[in-house]
Amino acid sequence: MKLWMKYTFSACLGILLAFFLPENQILDIIIRAVAEFSLRAGRFLVFPLAFFTLTVSVCQLRRDQRLGKVILKLLVLTSAAAGIYTLLAEGMSVIIPVNRIPILSDSTGWLSGIPFRNEQFHPGFSEYLRQLLPVNAFQIFRQSADFILPALIFAFILGTQLFHDMEEGEPVYNLFDSFSRMFYRMNTLFTRLLVLTLFSLSYESLNHIRRISDFSSYFSLIRLVLLATLIILTVVQPLAYFIITRKNPFREMRAFLPGIIVSLFSGDNFVNMLVMTRVLKENSGMKRKVSGLVLPFLTLFSRAGSALIAAISMLTILKSYSSLELTAFQIFWVIGISILVSFILFSQSYMGIYTALITACTLYGRGLQDGYVLILPVLPFLLLIAGLLDASNTAYLTLLFNDDREFRIPEDPEDFI
Repeated sequence: MKLWMKYTFSACLGILLAFFLPENQILDIIIRAVAEFSLRAGRFLVFPLAFFTLTVSVCQLRRDQRLGKVILKLLVLTSAAAGIYTLLAEGMSVIIPVNRIPILSDSTGWLSGIPFRNEQFHPGFSEYLRQLLPVNAFQIFRQSADFILPALIFAFILGTQLFHDMEEGEPVYNLFDSFSRMFYRMNTLFTRLLVLTLFSLSYESLNHIRRISDFSSYFSLIRLVLLATLIILTVVQPLAYFIITRKNPFREMRAFLPGIIVSLFSGDNFVNMLVMTRVLKENSGMKRKVSGLVLPFLTLFSRAGSALIAAISMLTILKSYSSLELTAFQIFWVIGISILVSFILFSQSYMGIYTALITACTLYGRGLQDGYVLILPVLPFLLLIAGLLDASNTAYLTLLFNDDREFRIPEDPEDFI
């Protein structure tokens, strides 16, 4: 049985349990513990896997004199995706207006039942810069669980230096190469075990959504988000991929479908990256030489799906706080800020939308500093949709690096895991 089928059955089991099992506090605690174990296991692996693999990837690309071209292409694709998604969100918000949401007095919002998912790391711009370059290099391994960028910067620099003197650098390269392969094996084990535990994530996700007390006030917002998501997944991404590569995008989607299924219920970009790392290698044939750099970069910085959700949500907030129609200035401001904010969510693997809305409302000011509280009741739903869009975006953009057999050797669908 293919991996996507196993994930589908496991996710459906969790949905059925959420619908038909009677409420039981002990059962909820047990299933939540399984979900937390799954997420913690993924977080446990993602740091070392990305660290060692990125170093090897950068070294190989520099030896082939392709590092600069890959980075330039990454920057162009990431910027283009964020711009296209945000413009689509703005256009749909104008064509299909969202109803105003009643102003809330309660700002406590929603919290996940898994404590570490509620942690946020946004110390401010100046402190970010200090954390990126600590006075002691070994402090990069003691950062917040989501803030792995300093370690990846160190890995990138180390990878470039291994290029200079192959005689001196080869022992270090071989060590990192072995670590990378061993952690990939551990990731393979993790994605197999996820078949047994994905039901807990779908159970938790559905329970969170079912606890939304006032769906009627948010119906138009949810409808617009779902419609935009459908257009992105079935039209924009496949069409753009076909125009650029002239290859069948739906065959490619079949290859990374397991990652899409997991992203729909986890909402965690780091866990999604682990699944995508395996399926893009074993189904799509992406080599570590390119995916080792591209996947971590896109996971941290290409948050086009989050930009789309943030844009729609911010326009809804602006409309809810004013009886007047949105002005051209407000629309263009939201476009710019949504694109900008999507690039600074690298320290938020799960609560990215929450951070994006807080940042956007704070920068807008004019009495809207706390405007993000309007969206908090439907935050669990928005987090999952943003994770789904970000994961699909990451997969398609990674597959655009298929210049030759040095980067990719496609597999036959019959050989997909």
